[in-house]
Amino acid sequence: MKKYETELKLEVVQSFLAGEGGAKLLARRWSVPEEKVRTWVSHYRLHGVDGLRPKRSAYSAQFKLQVLAHQDRQKLSSRQVAALYDIRNPNQVVVWRRNLDQGRLHASASRIEELPKMKLERHSAAPPSAVVADAEKALREENERLRAEVAYLKKLQALIRSKRSAAPTKRA
Repeated sequence: MKKYETELKLEVVQSFLAGEGGAKLLARRWSVPEEKVRTWVSHYRLHGVDGLRPKRSAYSAQFKLQVLAHQDRQKLSSRQVAALYDIRNPNQVVVWRRNLDQGRLHASASRIEELPKMKLERHSAAPPSAVVADAEKALREENERLRAEVAYLKKLQALIRSKRSAAPTKRA
């Protein structure tokens, strides 16, 4: 993977923001991948020049799960969520997602306590989408059962009311 100087990144971003061309044109002009141009622009917009500087970080499992949960909630792309959390390589988010889907998202030995217990014991072969589908199905079935119960109770109350009103009243 080729490293780019912060000054070059800043020049490309400023060219983009000045309207000198789109990501594709600037990528050809500066001989960089189009994806890099888009990533640099989004990082610059959110974090300024600091978003273009090199950054070495080790992320905890808790942080990774937080990023992935935010991505799911907001329906963001890997590039968007990486820019929000100042993760310089958007592909890292893709790797985290793949590891989570395969049940392999683990903390390092020194930070094992940060990983929620549920994730440590997860050995499910079913992908999360199947788990979500099963949960939705269970909720729908429970909803149907509860609706039937409510309808039954309403009919029972109506029957009791009709019997009370039909019964002769004793007046003394």
